[in-house]
Amino acid sequence: MLAVVIMASVTHATWNALAKFIDDASFAFMWINITVAVVGIAFVVTTGLPNKAAIPFILASSVIHVSYNIFLLNSYRFGDLSQVYPLARGLAPVLVTIGAFLVAGEQLHIGEVIGIVIIAGALASIAELRATKALWLSLATGVAISAYSLVDGVGVRLSHSSSAYAGLLFALEGGALGLGIAWIRLRQRRPVLTHKLPLALTGGALSYLAYAAVLWAQQRAPLGVVSALRETSVIFAAIIGGCLLKEGLGRRRLVAATVVCVGVAILVLS
Repeated sequence: MLAVVIMASVTHATWNALAKFIDDASFAFMWINITVAVVGIAFVVTTGLPNKAAIPFILASSVIHVSYNIFLLNSYRFGDLSQVYPLARGLAPVLVTIGAFLVAGEQLHIGEVIGIVIIAGALASIAELRATKALWLSLATGVAISAYSLVDGVGVRLSHSSSAYAGLLFALEGGALGLGIAWIRLRQRRPVLTHKLPLALTGGALSYLAYAAVLWAQQRAPLGVVSALRETSVIFAAIIGGCLLKEGLGRRRLVAATVVCVGVAILVLS
């Protein structure tokens, strides 16, 4: 399980870096979501629909995911990857842990709680905490992440298959958002095809893979633990932002990376 979630972390950081690298954010998110919708439809055809009990959760999650994408898209318009990403992702583990306790009745050991708090604090410390549009949009993104993580964590356990759950979720969410952005761009007479299309399609494939892996893990482990391990993606995002996007990789981010590793070790040992 640990290896799957860490793989999802690297994959998630990579698709976010691709989305930030493409200088037209709405173009990137349009094709990323169209891609996940097409892949989702393929999985629904292959695996069938999930159990009926999971459908309300998928519908709710689809709405939350659309909101998340809108917040994230606009966050990248006003802030750097290494600023927006850690704050949004660092907020999620604590909120998910609290929500999993209140909603799903999950009981965590004290070591797991300590590990989650350490990881969340270290990740949030990477961000620049200035009262800017990027800050507020990052916080809204973090709340959306927590909300869909909880909804999907409960919903996927009611489904016979995490693949079927992911397929229907992405078909609905990706289709609505991707086609919605395409319609807006066409009305504005903005191009829907550019030379950045291969990057956007790659980002979409990575996005699907990353969250499908998380859903698989949520069927098998506590939601707070999965969320905290998943958010180690912030470290990979900080490295990508510093080395490839030239956003700077200072001492504070290196220290935060070390602290995250300590928090992960505590989680694993717990």
